[in-house]
Amino acid sequence: MIAEFKVRNFLSFKEEQILSFEASSDKNLQEYHCVEVNPDERILRVAMIYGANASGKSNLLLAIDFLREISLISKNRDEKTGFIPFRFDDTTIHEPGSFKISIYIKTIKYIYSVVLDADLIYEEKLVYYPGKQPATVFHREHNINENDYILKTGSTIKISPVELAVLKSNTLNNMTLLSGLSKTNIKFSVLQSVYDWFSKSLSEIIRPAHMLYRQTISNIVNNEPGFKQFVLESLENADFNIADIQVDSEGIQYNNGQTGYAGYDIVSDNTERYERKQVYFIHNASGKQTRLSINLQSSGTLQYIGLLGKLKSIIDNSSVLNVDELENSLHPDLVNYFINNFLYHSKKENAQSQFIFTTHNVGLLAEDFVRKDIVWFTEKKEDGSTHLFSLDDFDIRKNLSFLKAYQAGKFGAVPNLGII
Repeated sequence: MIAEFKVRNFLSFKEEQILSFEASSDKNLQEYHCVEVNPDERILRVAMIYGANASGKSNLLLAIDFLREISLISKNRDEKTGFIPFRFDDTTIHEPGSFKISIYIKTIKYIYSVVLDADLIYEEKLVYYPGKQPATVFHREHNINENDYILKTGSTIKISPVELAVLKSNTLNNMTLLSGLSKTNIKFSVLQSVYDWFSKSLSEIIRPAHMLYRQTISNIVNNEPGFKQFVLESLENADFNIADIQVDSEGIQYNNGQTGYAGYDIVSDNTERYERKQVYFIHNASGKQTRLSINLQSSGTLQYIGLLGKLKSIIDNSSVLNVDELENSLHPDLVNYFINNFLYHSKKENAQSQFIFTTHNVGLLAEDFVRKDIVWFTEKKEDGSTHLFSLDDFDIRKNLSFLKAYQAGKFGAVPNLGII
């Protein structure tokens, strides 16, 4: 679980901005919203982010996703890191940016930080808490004079000088040590745990144009345990009138190894024979069932099916889901239902799952499940940079509607529209 994320000098973030998942003292629906990772700390499952267009709310998810990418993907020697500084300032455009994330893997806390620019990693550090006191796993600093970096491990870390040299030789100046580890067979358990978290527990950002349903359909086609039942039950509860999802197969001979994506696919069965799988949805209407191809399903239906597949995965694996513009192609009531579905199943399965999303659906602020500490806002400052702040920063009377206060401009983060 993410406890805190910090970013500075990246995209629209000029000054350091902090997204915190540490729960306040609010007791409202805490059994659904909060996970007690240790006796002294409760972590929130949800962060919902509001803001005007171009205020930087999507950039927050992109910053988290960028940290995930540089932690996992190795680079060629002359390849750029992909870093983009804040460009509306003559100073920051020439400076490195910084990222810092605090996470819990079960009950153990890890703090990982990186300072980099488009060409190299200046500093990288990992600290963890095997007990109440922090212990350094490694600290890496770039040596400008030698165009190399100094790598040191903590006193409690067990790794041989030979293994450390192998790890260093596989980690170029433009790569993180985490991504370098993936190129070796070194047994570095603490570092491997953090790499696995980025790889398996932090999902890739889902953008509005993402064809999300394809993975869900693929899981159903491949009979992934529990997937079809979960999707069908969730669709029924959301009043979609879809009774079943069926897959027809047809064997076809091919000579060129043609393949496609699951749904109306061609999936390899061996080197010469392929199997076309066509997906159909069985709809209940007027007292009878009608079989319709996946091609005839609405974009909203397919988007929701895709989200359900992700929901199933993050709950099963206690992982983090990042969605930009959650309401894309979805009715507001369906968005509300999906969030409640996430909270219900996360509590039911006692999952350390999290859901971060941006939205323009202000109606959610009127819902009973919303707590002050899960609501965040982005606002564009005069210099073009993004300011990130929480609803919990405001002293609000308990009987005051969050929605009415936001619409009245009490929190900012609303478009400044001119007169037509």
